[in-house]
Amino acid sequence: MMPTLGLGCAAFGVLTDATSDSAVMALIDHAWNAGIRYFDTSPLYGSGRSEVLLGHALADHRPGAILSTKVGHRLTAPFGARPSRAERRTDFSARFVLHSVEESLARLQRETIDLVLLHDPDKDLLDEAMDEALPALRELQGRGVITAVGIGTNRVDTALRAIARAKLDVVLVAGRHTLLDRSADTRLLPECARADLPVILGGLLNSGLLADHPGRETFDYAPAPPDMLAMRDRLAGICSAYHVPLRAAALQLPGRLARATTLLGPATVEELKDGLAMLEFPIPEDCWLALDACVTGVVPPR
Repeated sequence: MMPTLGLGCAAFGVLTDATSDSAVMALIDHAWNAGIRYFDTSPLYGSGRSEVLLGHALADHRPGAILSTKVGHRLTAPFGARPSRAERRTDFSARFVLHSVEESLARLQRETIDLVLLHDPDKDLLDEAMDEALPALRELQGRGVITAVGIGTNRVDTALRAIARAKLDVVLVAGRHTLLDRSADTRLLPECARADLPVILGGLLNSGLLADHPGRETFDYAPAPPDMLAMRDRLAGICSAYHVPLRAAALQLPGRLARATTLLGPATVEELKDGLAMLEFPIPEDCWLALDACVTGVVPPR
């Protein structure tokens, strides 16, 4: 059973003033003290930096920590650097996946990993991921090196195709069950419910557009198009009418699903504190109904 709340560690990958080693350690300690036990990372985040810092920070908490990492990307950028899309080198071959898990174990300072996800095996990469990477991960699972296997993606069709081809243990989908983008709602989430498949939902602020911060007008890490900006403004207006911060509704959306894990992605202790507070902010049911109607265009009966 997955926890209801987890910490996404993508922001730890690249060194900034806000994500210095000491700042990351403080953030992870605060998350632990707040009761968070699930932490999600990837070799891709800072070419290993996120895994190294997470492993170091959790070295004293191993018995209770639940960790997930990912496979499918070669580390081509220097340690602590964010590789551009052009610099990314994908590899879902069985040989590389086995090597990748071995390196992740070393960076995380662990002998086992709770969950390993196929990381964005989109388009023509899915065949290799399912035919080579997945059996390699199942081999490691059989040997007790990893506990569970799943997929992590921001594409609904990729997740659905993977579920149709093999039995997975967990699905992580980012940015597709949010106030702005409900594309996972129609098919993916019902399919996961039918298969009794746990779901982790990340990217809840759509890379900043729902963060309530001036200047963060990006959607999926690119400048938000005018229609998205207009929809965000309509949603913000509804929230304002009910005296609810937009980001509170954004972060609480996964909690309306019984089997979903909410994955927060703060870069600082202050952002984590704010996120935890927003998860507790009271939101009237009428506000939820108005938000749903705004996105779907269907006004519920009263």
